[in-house]
Amino acid sequence: MIELNQLEQLVCIAKMGTISKASEKLLISQPALSRSMQKLESEIDVPLFDHYKNKVILNKNGELVVKEAKKILNDVYKMVENVQTYNRYHQSISIASCAPAPLWDIEPLIEKNYSGVNVITKIINLNQLLDTLRKNEYQMVITPFEVHDQDLVCYPYIEEDLYLSIPFNHRLKNKKEVSFKDLDGETMLLYSDIGFWYDLHVQTMPNTKFLIQNERLTFNEIVKASTLPSFTTNLSMKKEGKMNNRVIIPFSNEDAHVTFYVVMLKKNRKQYLDLIEAVKNYYDF
Repeated sequence: MIELNQLEQLVCIAKMGTISKASEKLLISQPALSRSMQKLESEIDVPLFDHYKNKVILNKNGELVVKEAKKILNDVYKMVENVQTYNRYHQSISIASCAPAPLWDIEPLIEKNYSGVNVITKIINLNQLLDTLRKNEYQMVITPFEVHDQDLVCYPYIEEDLYLSIPFNHRLKNKKEVSFKDLDGETMLLYSDIGFWYDLHVQTMPNTKFLIQNERLTFNEIVKASTLPSFTTNLSMKKEGKMNNRVIIPFSNEDAHVTFYVVMLKKNRKQYLDLIEAVKNYYDF
């Protein structure tokens, strides 16, 4: 019976040019590789190599077997990849979001309703969310807008409100609310991994100088010790607490208030009925 490792060895010999070089690549001894090829020749019942005084090279039979072996190996690799993907899809729930905060609460909801299932989360570009969902790269996505599509279902989930966080001596400290325009031209602290909020800040405050931090704990410590303004949200304060030495002021801009929606393929709705019910009950207007 022909073994897959024999085909892999033969392909390696063809690639490296000689049995000795292939044995180094495969980390096996040259005599062991030669015996394996002799066994392969015996199984196929045709010679695959021409033997000369100082070298052994593939003959036409061997070249044909190499060609067919590559096809077989590619099919095997594809089969393994497909099975692994299928297993991941059914043993895990992958969810992508346009922002980090919605993932903080939905992950425990998934774990509560689907015991033993591995939850995979990722923040991706807003423009890629629906495309990756349709391609089955994720079982569900979280969007900052309601989706109307005959192949998708969409459920309101949670709200996030943006706030300005400033020290007590800042010029805006007595404001009941602020706008993006009020801060355009300021120097502000900004955490980088906030998904679509990052793009919103850059687009709405083009003249603001953002001092960007990539590590959340470091960012929070800098905010506590700094006199510079920064952003926070109701969900961030719920998770991390409100800083005592800062004034928190809401934004008046419509873009500063977001309702997040959980979106999935309509054909998968029955599979996640428990989660859908949990999301419906979780949502708070």
